Amino acid sequence: MALRPSAGGGGRRSEGHRLRGPACSLPAFPPTPPPDRGQRSSMEAEDLQEELSCSICLDYFEDPVSIECGHNFCRDCLRRGLAQGCNQFPCPECRRPSTPSALRPNWALARLAQKARRRREGPASRGLCDRHGEPLRLFCEDDQRLMCMVCRESQEHQAHTMAPMDEAFQSYRGKLLEAQCHLTAKLEKAIGLQDLEMKNTAEWKEKMKNQRLRLSAEFAKLRLFLTEEEQLFLQRLSQEEEETKKKQREKTLRLSQMVSALKQLISEVKEKSQSPELELLQNPKDVLTRCENQDVNYSLEVLHVKTVCQLPMVKELLKRFQGEHTSGGLELPRHLSSQRRNNGRSLERKEKTGHELTGG
Repeated sequence: MALRPSAGGGGRRSEGHRLRGPACSLPAFPPTPPPDRGQRSSMEAEDLQEELSCSICLDYFEDPVSIECGHNFCRDCLRRGLAQGCNQFPCPECRRPSTPSALRPNWALARLAQKARRRREGPASRGLCDRHGEPLRLFCEDDQRLMCMVCRESQEHQAHTMAPMDEAFQSYRGKLLEAQCHLTAKLEKAIGLQDLEMKNTAEWKEKMKNQRLRLSAEFAKLRLFLTEEEQLFLQRLSQEEEETKKKQREKTLRLSQMVSALKQLISEVKEKSQSPELELLQNPKDVLTRCENQDVNYSLEVLHVKTVCQLPMVKELLKRFQGEHTSGGLELPRHLSSQRRNNGRSLERKEKTGHELTGG
């Protein structure tokens, strides 16, 4: 008894036999080899990275948000692209309008992007490429990062300058050590300058303290000098007042005597003029002679105050004091005493000249 083949299996074999028969007009292509494990892993990693990357910053999502059309972007990427105060913006991918109030956080996408970011950072710490999982053996001078042999063959890095990892390590380590030496020298210089500046500040504070004391001392001497000058002028003014009072008393006494003599002579003349003939003609010329000789010989003098404060002299004195103060000179009392003596002699000469003019 012959076994009957199953319909499914026999059918497949018959169909396959017919496809391989000479009557088949389809061309025979060589079968496509399936991708190996490394290629599948690389493709999956690239696809995952693309799905979890923001189309604006081209990096893994950071705080992703969904807009009304369903596309996702980093929150900060959208904010940087929005104009201030805008109520509507187009989607960066499909250009459909959306509003800022419609932004919704995508927590699931955020967790996936965070895991992908940690996965990308993980292999690099073990010396493996984050894209291809191959050992990192080359250093790209243009991108300034380590790469694997697969990265070197990619279109993105074909024109870049590559160096073996150990050579790049030695080269950049030497450069970093050299930079460290230069920075150490600069640090020592900066510390030295800092110490000098602190010393300079301390010296300046001491100078300010000494200058404040010097100013207080010199202005105290100046106030003392001005007080002494004031007392000197007041003393001379009092002396002038007493002398003028004495002269005025003498003049008043002289005028009083003159008035009394004139009154007495007028009385005699009046009495003589009213006398009888015999008495009037007894030596009348004597009375007339005394009338002619009685003269009011007096010149009125306008009184002036001779003791005045010589303002130009005081200004000149202050200028000289200021010059000595600026140059740091402190020999003020001798200088001021000399000026005070000159001032006194000048006033005495003026008083003497005034006495000679008035005939006092």
